[in-house]
Amino acid sequence: MNPIKVSRSFIAGDALAEVIGREYDLGPVSCKMFSKMVRTQDNDHYQVKTTDGTKYVARIYQFGGPLEREESDYLFEMDWLNFLKANGMPVSYPIGRRDGRYLGSVNAPEGKRYFALFSFAPGEALALNDAEQLYRCGAEMARIHMVSNKFQSQHNRAIMDLENLVDKPVARIMSLWDESRADDLEIVLTAAAEAKEEILALLRNEESSEDSWGPIGGDFHNASVRFDKNGNPTFFNFDLCGFGWRSYDIATFLLNTGLMHKSTDLSEAFFAGYYSVRELSRNEHAAISPFLTIRRVWMTGSFTMDQGMVGHTFIASI
Repeated sequence: MNPIKVSRSFIAGDALAEVIGREYDLGPVSCKMFSKMVRTQDNDHYQVKTTDGTKYVARIYQFGGPLEREESDYLFEMDWLNFLKANGMPVSYPIGRRDGRYLGSVNAPEGKRYFALFSFAPGEALALNDAEQLYRCGAEMARIHMVSNKFQSQHNRAIMDLENLVDKPVARIMSLWDESRADDLEIVLTAAAEAKEEILALLRNEESSEDSWGPIGGDFHNASVRFDKNGNPTFFNFDLCGFGWRSYDIATFLLNTGLMHKSTDLSEAFFAGYYSVRELSRNEHAAISPFLTIRRVWMTGSFTMDQGMVGHTFIASI
């Protein structure tokens, strides 16, 4: 009898510990999974601990899925994180393997799944009511943008242009949307079209900065930056990185954190930090609003589930 097809598996922690023990110079390790198992669109993460108590994080990337990742996409991420580390940026970085590479793979039931081991980010998550932390967060994001203007990689990765941020997600939404909610679909499509036109108009405008496009994190979030006891941040989880608009990166952070709905003092602290390192052009600042809509559309199209443990019920809020 042929094996039945599996759409989603979870690697046992002790099995992953054996793989890491063989492929890294860390000695014996333990692995404990801390992913949200019902979030089938997410990668799987494990806390890895050596016998002396040193902590790392292992990420097993999803197999297939709407993002359509290939090996080169993951290698680009490894290259960028190593570049940021080499340039003194406060990021979690990949740990080298015995073979000198940073990306490994395991043969899961659904197919080959790539994985990487990362340094552990100490401290507590960004406190959204802390203006000083928000200022520092904005400044460090701007530093990451600035230093990344010099980054190059031989590995390909899908860029965050309007085709990938709007056109493809809209096509997926249309293919999966229930006809009984046609009015809701029209709202999504109209919002997407209007936001795209706003961005296109701004791109045609001469008031822009030379480095408005470049490597970005793609998913900066209060839950993906930790501050240690000395107030120093470490950014992690760059799974959605790639080349894109810097104003889109800012819009993503604002949406992820909900800063638009909090005290203006807090959002101003973030922007003050960013502007202290890199000033936005008027075009870039104007683009933040339509990029907020585009991010919502992208999430809806990319993470609407039509199979898996949660069936078709997960959909991002629009």
